[in-house]
Amino acid sequence: MPDDAGHKYAKTLAFRPACPQGDASLLIAFARDLYCESLGSDAEFRRDYGAYGEKFPLWIAACIGADPGFAVLLIEEGAAIGLTVLGISRRKALGHVHHFYIVPERRGRGFGGLLDDYARCTLGRAGASRARLNVTPGNARAIRFYLAQGWQKTPRAASRLINMEVAL
Repeated sequence: MPDDAGHKYAKTLAFRPACPQGDASLLIAFARDLYCESLGSDAEFRRDYGAYGEKFPLWIAACIGADPGFAVLLIEEGAAIGLTVLGISRRKALGHVHHFYIVPERRGRGFGGLLDDYARCTLGRAGASRARLNVTPGNARAIRFYLAQGWQKTPRAASRLINMEVAL
């Protein structure tokens, strides 16, 4: 098959555990962009993780302390194109998708579905029977994506976010 830059899938694709120190600048950039797209600015990112995002890699380290598979980069042809950060409740019944990100130029090509599959499988192996994520009401593209993947909106008291859950 001829090499086609517009092909839906890459020749090589892999999930790689995120390295809080070695990948710090990339992790911060992905998370900052996620906040900007979801919330319209990075103000909450700076509030949560410091003016330069310096606390974000520390938070990633805590996530992978629970399970090394809870923070992974999606790598296409050697370049990071996505990130997912996961967690699990203390009773392990409910898994959490904290961050779910695909670089803008790779969206709409099936990579989001791969990250979603990875998150579900990883949380299920960790003992969760359901997964939850939050999305802003203005992030219509993400909401459409999650609904198409089988996530369902669930009630959330007094919040500006939409709760979504899926059985694992």
